[in-house]
Amino acid sequence: LCVDAVDANENEDLWNALIDAKEERKANADVNNADDTRGGGTGGGLTDPSGPTVVQGTCQRVASSGGKSTVLADRVCIDLVQSLKPTEGCWIGSSAKIMALVLSEAAQSSFVPSRPFRVNAGPVHSYVVMGDGTSTKYLSELSAGDEVLVLAVGRLKVEIRPCVQVGLFVPQSSLGREENASYGQVFLQQAETVRLGQTLGSESFLRITDLEYQENVQASDVLLRVTGLGTHVGKSYSGKVSER
Repeated sequence: LCVDAVDANENEDLWNALIDAKEERKANADVNNADDTRGGGTGGGLTDPSGPTVVQGTCQRVASSGGKSTVLADRVCIDLVQSLKPTEGCWIGSSAKIMALVLSEAAQSSFVPSRPFRVNAGPVHSYVVMGDGTSTKYLSELSAGDEVLVLAVGRLKVEIRPCVQVGLFVPQSSLGREENASYGQVFLQQAETVRLGQTLGSESFLRITDLEYQENVQASDVLLRVTGLGTHVGKSYSGKVSER
């Protein structure tokens, strides 16, 4: 899901439209769920009663279980058919329950030219939130023409690149529901052009290269998308889903 941390905070009409869309999706999901139950499927609610929320969390670079600070991964760049603002990006995560706002490459860099149409989204296993605001796809499943919010994907660029693991921490005070996970993670390329949104309504950001792997380093602020539901085939699912 492409989202602007500044506009979302200031544009009341946008929030109202999102609320209306959410109610419509919920009504459709309830119908689908009833049909699924009659057809002998899993049953189980397909929507989160409270919906996803954006909270102020923290992040910290962590090492793999083998002690490596970086891993080689099939990294995916999402090239969109329109340019994004420096404050716009996509929600990305290794779990659909906790995701970080990975910003576009619209910001200036001392190493490469600005590419405002691109989001360097990380390895192929990661989830990305789709245009309806609730469903997800693996980055490996995206293809040209897919909708990410109101923008279409023009191209996917996959290359082997060194990536780092970033731990995502949700304050307990922000959860509101005991069943929500309080920790997630995301793998992202170790590059200056890869940035995370930090504060709702602000243009502040954090470059991945500013995160150092050291013990007892203070965690950095980051915007997180949190939901109590996992996903099944890209759809929200109320059954037990454990992602580690």
